[in-house]
Amino acid sequence: MKDRRGFELETYCVVDLDAFRENIANILRWVEKRAVILAVKANAYGHGVVPICREARSAGIEHFGVATVDEGVQIRQAGIEGEIIVLTPATLEQIETIVEFDLHPNVVSQTFAHALSVEAERQGKKAACHIEIDTGMGRTGFWFSDAIGEIAHISQLPFVEIAGIFSHFPVADSTRKSDIDFTKLQLRRFSVIAEKLKELGISPPLIHLSNSAGILSHPVYGNGIRPGILAYGLYPSAETASTVKVKPALSLYSRVIQVRDYPPGTSISYGRTYTTRGRERIAVFRAGYGDGLRRALSNRGFVLIRGKRFPIVGRVCMDMTMADVTGSEVELDDIVVILGEDNGGRITAEDHAIWAGTLNYEILTGLSERVKRLYKKNGEICEAADLS
Repeated sequence: MKDRRGFELETYCVVDLDAFRENIANILRWVEKRAVILAVKANAYGHGVVPICREARSAGIEHFGVATVDEGVQIRQAGIEGEIIVLTPATLEQIETIVEFDLHPNVVSQTFAHALSVEAERQGKKAACHIEIDTGMGRTGFWFSDAIGEIAHISQLPFVEIAGIFSHFPVADSTRKSDIDFTKLQLRRFSVIAEKLKELGISPPLIHLSNSAGILSHPVYGNGIRPGILAYGLYPSAETASTVKVKPALSLYSRVIQVRDYPPGTSISYGRTYTTRGRERIAVFRAGYGDGLRRALSNRGFVLIRGKRFPIVGRVCMDMTMADVTGSEVELDDIVVILGEDNGGRITAEDHAIWAGTLNYEILTGLSERVKRLYKKNGEICEAADLS
């Protein structure tokens, strides 16, 4: 069945590139004169990495942050220029690919740094890298008390160029005093290191610390910012949701594939976790956990059909989900809004996160590849291949 735009669709999302672009503009108005390192890891938070990167490039963004070497290669092979920073430390085996595709790795050990220099020399290049400083995340990077010496040593390698230094906040979105104080401590640690490196003649072109939560809730240090979920129109937490105006760029839809009236006492779906209490009308729509609809929404979540909220009943299946549409005129082929707006009704990723006991990040990044991505630009909806 084709929808009114002419696409054959069952379960699909529409990514509003105009909203995405406006989100970027609003972020830049909030923190002026900063380079944007756009986080596009995990398929651009589920939005489709290549169309997002192309739109970002057209908006003047020159830096992208990915999690894996494969993500960086995908962007390069799509013909997208600009700096691609692999924020997660890579393996030694990936260094050849990193240098070949001009990716900028996160260097967190001398072993990796030396191997990078050797491979860059072999390929006749100078490899650029970013160096992570662990100021309190407790994950990856040189520990802050060791960072100056480690970075100074790397700066002497003949075929490595330090293109940036960075750190990461674990609790920048929190309003607890202890967490606010900890974030301030991280800022102090990072700024002291950056200033001491400058005294040693080490001044990387990019110094970046602020993620989405840091942008919204704390002073921005350095000349770069790393917006992720904020660029896609969502806030890291409810506490940060009032400082920069953004709009969700992604809406998720499905179709009703069956509507049936059931008598009282009928069990619905796997596990028989829901039983009709009276005569109930149940609609089945073609989306399940294989598409990214959380199984935790079983008997908890809601969808919109014809602008009205209907509860999900029974267990979410891999490919299908049921909703109680009793008393409605819902019929075959009706559009089901899983995320988005419809005739005044609205369901958000935050709603899903509350129902599923998780984060809005996980809702977006969990959308599977089989969910077709369509793109809205200048008011027109098209497929990725048709974007100009």
